[in-house]
This record gives sequence, C-alpha cells and structure tokens, in this order.
Amino acid sequence: MESDNKWHLDKRVQISHIVTTVVAAVGLAVYIGTIKSDVEVLKAQAISTQAVQHDRDERQDKALTESLTQLRELVLRVDSKLDRLHERQKP
Repeated sequence: MESDNKWHLDKRVQISHIVTTVVAAVGLAVYIGTIKSDVEVLKAQAISTQAVQHDRDERQDKALTESLTQLRELVLRVDSKLDRLHERQKP
C-alpha cells in the first residue's frame, strides 16, 4: 500500500510554478530598482543638506566670533573702569 503523503520528485513542471517564479523574479527586480532609485534620491538630498549645513555652520561660527569679540571688549571696559575706581579710592 502506497500512501499519497510520500515525497517524490517528478520531471513534470507545472505551469503555475513557472508563472509564480517569473512573477517573483520580476517583482524582485522591480523592488531592487526602486531601492536603487531611492538611494540616489537620498544621496542627492544628503549632498544638498550638507551644503546648507555648511553655510549654517559658517554663519554660526561668524556670529560666535563676533559675540566673543564684543564680550572681550566689554570685559576690557569693565576692567579699565574697575582700575579707575580702584585708583580713585587710594589715598
């Protein structure tokens, strides 16, 4: 008595297997193509973002330098005022 549950190999290939394999292969190719185009878009965005970020960094560096210069001048003025005040208080 042979059971229908046994594994077996057959030389015949059903058309549904061929169709599903072709559809899966085409789907995979389309998916990979979509990923490649998405990567290219992301690369372009990264390049433009880097340029914008570089400009922003330059402006911030310049603003910081100017602020530090103003702060340094303020400290020097306070220092000179303190020196004058100290000189006036000497007998």
